[in-house]
Amino acid sequence: MKADSAPQSNHWPDAVHRHRVGLIALAICALSFLLYGITMAPGLTWSNSASDGGDLLTAAFRWGIPHPTGYPTYLLSLRGFSSAIPFGDEALHGNLFSAITASVAMGLLFVATVRILRALQISGPISDRHVLIVAGVSSVSMAASRMIWSQATVTEVYALNAMFVSAILLAALSLRDRQASMRRGPGVGGVGWRYGLGIGLLSGIALGNHLTIAAFIIPLSAWGLLGGGLGALRVRHVFPIVVGGALGLSVYAYAPIASAQSPVLNWGHPDSIQGFWWMVSGTVYQGYAFDVWGGELFRRLVTSTDHLFAQFAFVGVLLGLVGLSLLWDRTRSLLIAQLITVALIVSYAVTYQTIDSFLYLIPVFMLFSIWTAVGVLRILSRIDEIRNSVGVLRSTHGGVIATGMILVVVIAVPGFSIATNYGRLDLSDDREASEYAELAFETMEPGSIVITRTEQSVFSLWYQAYVGDPERSVMAVSAPHIQFDWYWDDLVEQFPERMPETRPEGLQLRVLSIIDHNLGINPIYEADAPAEAFPELQLVEEGPIKRFVPG
Repeated sequence: MKADSAPQSNHWPDAVHRHRVGLIALAICALSFLLYGITMAPGLTWSNSASDGGDLLTAAFRWGIPHPTGYPTYLLSLRGFSSAIPFGDEALHGNLFSAITASVAMGLLFVATVRILRALQISGPISDRHVLIVAGVSSVSMAASRMIWSQATVTEVYALNAMFVSAILLAALSLRDRQASMRRGPGVGGVGWRYGLGIGLLSGIALGNHLTIAAFIIPLSAWGLLGGGLGALRVRHVFPIVVGGALGLSVYAYAPIASAQSPVLNWGHPDSIQGFWWMVSGTVYQGYAFDVWGGELFRRLVTSTDHLFAQFAFVGVLLGLVGLSLLWDRTRSLLIAQLITVALIVSYAVTYQTIDSFLYLIPVFMLFSIWTAVGVLRILSRIDEIRNSVGVLRSTHGGVIATGMILVVVIAVPGFSIATNYGRLDLSDDREASEYAELAFETMEPGSIVITRTEQSVFSLWYQAYVGDPERSVMAVSAPHIQFDWYWDDLVEQFPERMPETRPEGLQLRVLSIIDHNLGINPIYEADAPAEAFPELQLVEEGPIKRFVPG
């Protein structure tokens, strides 16, 4: 017994030491999920620019097509995740999915940060323990930052996008190492078929979640491929990545396949070539892209800077700038690739004419968190210089000073963020959207029609009509979408008795034709427009909506 027990007692510390990066990553995942889980919305929510949640949930759970660009990776992932959760409704599952994917993103970000810090080989009194601590602090700081936290508690695509960002960064670092290893001799290292297919597949699937991640994939993958130098790059290194990317992008086949089944939500009917391009290219939104200039552009740039300080506090921003200088000295090619990514994302986010376009900056802030870690490590490497230059510190041990500095960073960055943002980001009692949709349906009789006009009312009532309470057979009509023939045709197919036989031209005429066709026959309601919008009709308030009454 005693002879067997000794090796076991020695094996455990060795195993912990070997796998400590993974164990710390798991701990960061758990801490992040704890923060997100206790502040997560309990159901449908409009908070944190998440009014699209009702649209995404409806598409995911009715095998439909949401707003462009379709987000097939998100829909399939959410649907698969939800099938494994034995409790709660679909809206809760959507929020929980964001909390888990954001937590995984932070754990993977820690691993990537450790790899970058170790590769810098900073001299001075720096041990691997310092590297792990600094990387852990920066990752926790990112987890507690306002923007990723806001998306980790609601149903949206940005938490899953953050997970792909971390995974692609790790893949690029590994790709660089493999390509660089070719310098040791012919046949050594390089991108094999399996590895290349894996990276390409990951990239293609990530593009199926949000196309803006292309600004992250292209520069970093190029940096990884050039690890052995441009002269060592071969077609056989690139080809498997391209093949894998094409396989990953095949996730978009979901759109025409699902659309051909005539789901209840079928934006653009992408089962045709024209409809598929309309959806994937985001034709309906293209007017928003690069539509900000002049004074408005300057204001949005200032706002982006404000967001940066809101994520990391003043201390964190200073540390990030210090880290930039060290990266420029030690691994300039990586920094250039990252700066290209930052330039592409920032230029798109600030010139995209929507309120929530700043959420596109989350990958930029994830890179900045790595820069803060590099900045902390650079300062720690000069502890002895700092101690000798400051008289009151000369008698203090360097380790004590280093510990004190790390504590200051912990308090100043994640501590500051949690203290200042907890109140506004805690959605645990946010039931406004759910209660609105439920009360509206309690107000309406089965077989009613309700005209909706705002993003909040449209998507929440779609969710309630098609997922939350489909038995009531409520026809929730989106007035802004009625201008599209495909949407009109869908309503005719789903509710033939409640739709007019002819399709007039123009949004307002189409809405009025639906009202006239049902008035006095089927209960019909208005969700948003004031009574003055219909001077010839009478509107009576009933609960959160208004009922059309025959004059």
